[in-house]
Amino acid sequence: MAGPTHGKNPPGDTLDFGIVTGQHWRSWDEIAEQWQWADESGLDSAWAFDHFFSLRDGEMGQCLEGWTLLAALAVKTSNVQIGLLVNGNTHRNPAILAKQAATVDIVSGGRLILGVGAAWHEREHAAYGIDFPSPRERVDRFGEAMELHRLLETQERATFKGTYYTLDEAPFEPKPVFGHIPILVGSTGKRMLRHVARYADQWDGGGTPDELRATGERLNAACADIGRDPSEIRWALSTGADKFESVDTFRKHVLDYAAVGVRSFLFTIPGGSPNATIRQIADDVMPELREQWSSGQTG
Repeated sequence: MAGPTHGKNPPGDTLDFGIVTGQHWRSWDEIAEQWQWADESGLDSAWAFDHFFSLRDGEMGQCLEGWTLLAALAVKTSNVQIGLLVNGNTHRNPAILAKQAATVDIVSGGRLILGVGAAWHEREHAAYGIDFPSPRERVDRFGEAMELHRLLETQERATFKGTYYTLDEAPFEPKPVFGHIPILVGSTGKRMLRHVARYADQWDGGGTPDELRATGERLNAACADIGRDPSEIRWALSTGADKFESVDTFRKHVLDYAAVGVRSFLFTIPGGSPNATIRQIADDVMPELREQWSSGQTG
């Protein structure tokens, strides 16, 4: 593990690694086992997702709700940073989300990263009667939600009058453990990148290395427009379980993306107990890559 960085980003010249246990067809016991393994094996973070039914192999697969699951996992772990990839802004009133986030942050001792996005799954909204506005409105709602979250974190009582959300002298106690919960935004849209530039501590852009580099240049330009140092935003990348197929596959993936600016690597972990290859990667390859990268020996 790179060392505790709760409440802020790790140093910019370090790599960190996490697992993602999307709740498709996974039981509580299985998820808890995988998170406890990650916690004990030196990984830096563990993530679930914010969906209400399975997105794989049919909607009827069991799928635990993200925030109640995250609260339970917070007390099953001690070291890893924790979060959901990523919360759909339309799924909850953003003031309620902020309260949930602060609560889980406190339960975990300040280990929460707040993953957020504008939401995308139209069928999920229809299934549960949740409004699904146009893409433009979802992006506008997201920007208001991020401003609202900032006010609740920093003010004793917050007042906000937006087009979609309001606060009226809203108290917000207790505050997060370290005063601020790091925010990870997952998006590549042009208008969303403006919100990433203004509010995010971390950014998950996805795509090939060349695509990510190009999108990152647009993000850097958005930062320049508002006078923010783009180095304040740590680049993350979430990807599938196929990167755990072999040590060589894992190593090449990390080095290819680190070369274009990614520093936080998040991998979906296959179901069941971690196999021998995954354990080797966690025990040997991740520490080796951290050391290689910090010393500049990445050839």
